[in-house]
Amino acid sequence: MYSDYFDAEKLAALRARDRVLRAYERRVASAVFNATTFTSYTGGVTSEWDENHYSDATPIADVEAAVQSLYGQGIAANCLIVTWTTFRHLRQMDDITAVIAASGAGGPIEPSKITPQKLAEVFDLDYVLVGNAQYNSAKKGQTASLAKVWDDEYAMVCRIPVTNDIREPCLGRTFHWVADGSSADATVESYRDETVRSEIIRARFDVDEKILHVPAGYLLSNITTP
Repeated sequence: MYSDYFDAEKLAALRARDRVLRAYERRVASAVFNATTFTSYTGGVTSEWDENHYSDATPIADVEAAVQSLYGQGIAANCLIVTWTTFRHLRQMDDITAVIAASGAGGPIEPSKITPQKLAEVFDLDYVLVGNAQYNSAKKGQTASLAKVWDDEYAMVCRIPVTNDIREPCLGRTFHWVADGSSADATVESYRDETVRSEIIRARFDVDEKILHVPAGYLLSNITTP
């Protein structure tokens, strides 16, 4: 009677795919925003990149110092990774808006017009990646408790790969095994299980994440006030 309103199998497939991809992002975030891994390649910003420091934060200088540090290791940084919250704060900082205004934007600069691509131009990088995923950190059966996948305490300046050459110096890669049918956005399949008299929906994403070259990343800390 509800077939006109939703397709249960399609909904289950979407949920299964979302779960495995969200778990993948959690593993990547844990590897990248990891103070233990980057002990020798890390530093705290003086003024946090949050709502309390829109007028005195210096994200451009902070990122540039990290870029120069990586260059001293023979790495040309091309990416800044920040959380969704940090991204929205950066769009309202005087340090950022002053550069955009000086570039000839003219008139009031609306935060909504400052995209990740525009921020990349400000920082003179190829990419600004924004992590915005959340997940339910509560155990099954307990009241839901949302948690952020990416920690607002950190931002990462790094070199991400731009070729398929495994020898290209970069922070890390995801190794994806496709021989068994896994695909880039997860392979969803179904099979019949008579023990429960149901169709089982399964999502497979056969990957392994690896930090390849620690000196290709510089972890900025103290990004927000706890």
